[in-house]
Amino acid sequence: MKNILQGVDCYTVQGPSEQFVYVLATSIFTVYQAASQEGWVFIMYRAIDSLPGWRAAFYFSTMIFFLAWLVKNVFIAVITETFNEIRVQFQQMWGVRGHIASSSASQVLEGTDAGWKLVTLDENKHGGMAPQFCHHILRSATFRLLVMGIILANGVVTATMHFKHDGTPRHEFYENYYYIEVAFTIFLDLETMFKIWCLGFRGYYKHSIHKFELLLAIGTTLHILPTLYLSGLTYFQVLRVMRLIKASPMLEDFVYKIFGPGKKLGSLIIFTMCLLIISSSISMQLFCFLCDFTKFESFPEVK
Repeated sequence: MKNILQGVDCYTVQGPSEQFVYVLATSIFTVYQAASQEGWVFIMYRAIDSLPGWRAAFYFSTMIFFLAWLVKNVFIAVITETFNEIRVQFQQMWGVRGHIASSSASQVLEGTDAGWKLVTLDENKHGGMAPQFCHHILRSATFRLLVMGIILANGVVTATMHFKHDGTPRHEFYENYYYIEVAFTIFLDLETMFKIWCLGFRGYYKHSIHKFELLLAIGTTLHILPTLYLSGLTYFQVLRVMRLIKASPMLEDFVYKIFGPGKKLGSLIIFTMCLLIISSSISMQLFCFLCDFTKFESFPEVK
């Protein structure tokens, strides 16, 4: 060991034990590189020396144009849907409307083999076994605000987690946060069970937002198991913050326009995400080039 380190001076680096974002400008530039076409071009020219140069130029150029085409289609579809809704609103305001008989009961059109007919809805009829006052609690604004406040508090508490590079074992940083996360998960699991009790499983599961909530409840419940706490199930805890979209009606309406009315738009976005994953794996091969080292030039070589 002494022969290996002969002629090498060792110094103790005195640095801060807590690592935060010190260079804000560099962080902003990194986000700009990852999120803009100009940033992709900058990365392309930095990767021009990896393997043959034409591969990097061809790959990044086609990726830029293809992703730009996908983004254009998404925004055109959203704008078209928005103007269609505005047109319908004006037609309802200024159009000729027939006389509608006043009735205290809500009615909907129901199609059968014999044709279409109006069916009266009984608002007091629910699929669950909960008493009526539980349904009033479920529909109240106070209950929704309480749930939103709990989710917001969960996000704020999780955001305060940081690590100190002072040799402290990693699990010690999670000790207090683990029990806090267990408390949040139990509350939100009780919320899910309360909704299922009120609406019944079939009435609960027919709403898209409830499917998402049930998925998060199952994922976060598995996540708080001690053996799975530091696993990939942490993503369910992070995705819980997306429920705050319902706090803004405008944002919720925008998200509904993208994912709700058209399965084509939702599938387009999912396809774009899959494309980014595949393209990033190809990018690794472009970046990981070393002379006389061919292990990253093809997938069989990597294996």
